[in-house]
Amino acid sequence: MKKTTIFLLICLAGEGALAQNTESQEEVQQPQSLNEQFNQLKDNSETFKTYKVIKETELNAFWKTVQDSVGNKEQRLSEAQQLIEVQKKELTKLQEVIQEKDTQLQEKEHAGTHITVMGIDFLKDSYILINIVIISLLLIAMAILLYKFKDNNRIARKKSNDYERLDGEFENYKRNALEKQMKLRRDLQTARNRLDDIRST
Repeated sequence: MKKTTIFLLICLAGEGALAQNTESQEEVQQPQSLNEQFNQLKDNSETFKTYKVIKETELNAFWKTVQDSVGNKEQRLSEAQQLIEVQKKELTKLQEVIQEKDTQLQEKEHAGTHITVMGIDFLKDSYILINIVIISLLLIAMAILLYKFKDNNRIARKKSNDYERLDGEFENYKRNALEKQMKLRRDLQTARNRLDDIRST
């Protein structure tokens, strides 16, 4: 009986001390960590031999705080996981955009250094070199053709002049031959007339 009475007195004293501590805590109202609250709960409790006498309401309040803390952490963890998922989706979209930009950049770089002609892809430097070679060959061919044209034109003029000269000489020859023929006919006619006169006498 004595032991039970002493135990009850200790419990009552512990409850009074805890009530005072609770009132002081409500007045201060400063947030504490779970570890601090647990240590405070132990420090404010009465010791009976090797046991700690803790008020049930205080223990329930501490347990509720633990559950609330765990719930808050789980909620924050869930929110963090949702945020991670959202960020993963955004990262995937950004990677797709970057890949698309890289593809466009490569296409622009290719378009800047290449040119397509008749379905054939050429480097611009090579295409310019090929055009320079082709234009040079065309200019050389045109110069050769112009030279040949002038040479042929000169030969044609020379042949034309030779033809005109020969034609003039041939006309002169024809005219001289005709004059000689007419003269021979006149001389022949004169000779015939004389012969006729001689015969008639």
